[in-house]
Amino acid sequence: MAILLEKLEADSLELERDVPDSEVDPARLRQVIDRLEKKFCSVVNHARERGDHLAGSCNMSPVSWVARTCHLSSTSAADRLCVGKQLESLPLVAQALSSGEIGYQSAAAICHLREQLGDKASELKEGEMLGHARNWSVKELRQLCRYVRHMVDPDGFYKDSEDDYERRWLKVSPMLDGMHAVDGVLDPVTGAAFRSALDSLAGWVGPEDPRNHGQRMADALGELVQHAMDQGTLPRRNGVRPHVTVTTTLEGLKGELGVPAADLELGSRSRPGRWSESPATAP
Repeated sequence: MAILLEKLEADSLELERDVPDSEVDPARLRQVIDRLEKKFCSVVNHARERGDHLAGSCNMSPVSWVARTCHLSSTSAADRLCVGKQLESLPLVAQALSSGEIGYQSAAAICHLREQLGDKASELKEGEMLGHARNWSVKELRQLCRYVRHMVDPDGFYKDSEDDYERRWLKVSPMLDGMHAVDGVLDPVTGAAFRSALDSLAGWVGPEDPRNHGQRMADALGELVQHAMDQGTLPRRNGVRPHVTVTTTLEGLKGELGVPAADLELGSRSRPGRWSESPATAP
């Protein structure tokens, strides 16, 4: 086994070092990587069954052990352990993954569905799901898995949906330079609505638009918020409608050179020249 791993390491190093990227078939390379992912999933699953995560002074959960040992996130470690366990009961999917008929992500989607079905896993039609995996995109297959889960195990589906909803959070943090950091996790319904709203406002307007996709999405969020404040339908807070306060001088309004920048609320500084920026709503 050690000799085979050494040969694999040497071959992969030679490919990386000596073969120009232009000469590598990306589809074949992906198939090799997916086949190795399958092997990795099997390896860590057997390590869990042996109790490697409890050996010596480890005494860790399997997910934590795989994450630390293999330099993965907890989410990625849990994903590999799930695939390694479920593929043992999905021989058709395992063979299709080994042969390159389907990719790792498609196989993982079916494995996670089988795990979610629990006691009802026997109702999963492996051949039918594999046929869809061969012909559908990963996104379409994941949507199908959600549909199958809902159809076979509606109680479990709704329970997981409620659990997912409880995981929601959003944080907007002002930074020292006046910018704001936004981070969070949205439930599926809110996330889908949020993306749909932003996508409708974040379109590229032509060659004269210099913004990348992330900048267009940020501007779309600003426009969305501005629309909500301009309509005047948001609830009052301390008796006042939500608004942005801008403090400037007469010289600043005239655009004269050398005048200080306008002050926004919380001491932030406004700056001119933002793409398609609507004027702030003053009280």
